[in-house]
Amino acid sequence: MIHIVGGFYKELCLYPNWDYNFGSGGRAVAILSHFGEKICLHSYVHSEKQSEFNYFAKAYNIDIQSISSSEIINFEYYHALSAPNIHTLNNPIEIQKSFTLNEDIIICYGMMEAENPILNADYVIFDPQSENNPSMIFDNGSDINHLALVLNVEEGKKFTSKENIDDIAKTLFERSKNLEVLILKDGPFGAHLFCEKQYTHIHAYETKNVFKIGSGDVFVAVFGYLWAQDKLSPIEAAQKASLAVAMYCNNQILQIVKDSLSNDEFFKKIAINEETFTKKIYLAGPFFTMADRWLIEEAKFQLEKFGANVFSPLHDVGYGKAEIVAKADLKGIEEADILYAVLNYYDPGTIFEIGYAISRNIPVVIFIENKTPINMTMFEGSGCIIESDFASSIYKVIWGASKTL
Repeated sequence: MIHIVGGFYKELCLYPNWDYNFGSGGRAVAILSHFGEKICLHSYVHSEKQSEFNYFAKAYNIDIQSISSSEIINFEYYHALSAPNIHTLNNPIEIQKSFTLNEDIIICYGMMEAENPILNADYVIFDPQSENNPSMIFDNGSDINHLALVLNVEEGKKFTSKENIDDIAKTLFERSKNLEVLILKDGPFGAHLFCEKQYTHIHAYETKNVFKIGSGDVFVAVFGYLWAQDKLSPIEAAQKASLAVAMYCNNQILQIVKDSLSNDEFFKKIAINEETFTKKIYLAGPFFTMADRWLIEEAKFQLEKFGANVFSPLHDVGYGKAEIVAKADLKGIEEADILYAVLNYYDPGTIFEIGYAISRNIPVVIFIENKTPINMTMFEGSGCIIESDFASSIYKVIWGASKTL
């Protein structure tokens, strides 16, 4: 039996629509319930959520162990890349009493409402789930024979106070004698795997759609199952886990058949060297209203979060005389490797910038929520990538820029 420790939380996303009870623990159950091995989920559950938890267990045909909780936690996302607004029953959040679990294989996610449990196990796959205050399972007296630590790069930086990937890995291996596998997830750049003092880059896959909420949970669950239960090598398990993430992000569906992870012909592997990713992205779009300005700021923030070099007319040129502004903006396009256009109401200036980029054979990605097909003719015919989902458009820009390397 595979034992999963993790949160069971309400999740709401506005764009695109998502309204489910999952959390890391629930999502891991959903993805692994089709893999063949019996699953048991251990989670903190408030009395008002117990009936939902019981229904969840029946729906996925799993065993459950609910630990009584005085807290209810809900996550609300504006879009699939945004940091969530976290709503709790108590303010400040009430920290629940921890527990001890003795089992063979445990996949454990950090939880907001409790300290890490003490795990005595043969195999443990641990994801701390916190960039602000990550705590590690090897610091609380757990007795683990084979430990895999999976966290994102930002968590690794926060925990080790290191910036370089190799330094992060060195510090974490020094902290834990039983650490066998370290994986640092890195969004569109894939993941970095360290095992037996060797480094392997795990490729990401290019998908048509990108729904990021919970994608890291999927990676951890699938990697953990394949490594600990099926005894695949860490590299093979991690690459199959990356493919599972692509399937989830593309379809927003957790029903993945394990055998499908042997066929990656539907997705293209993406190989981007983050350290040398210095391509310039021109950010086109109106900034004349509060809504306009918010979207430009958010797009710039999300692109720069991935290390992109963003040229923004709003930030880098600003307002001024037409002949000065136009000249500076056009120079910015000429020096760009890709243009990202926010085109929600066919702003004339943005349309001109798109056309100018096309005339210079510069790739264009357009984000437009409510497109009119007849108005898309010239953009589609010119090879522009057109997306109505914000997160997908951001990823398409990063991937599109990488193809110019």
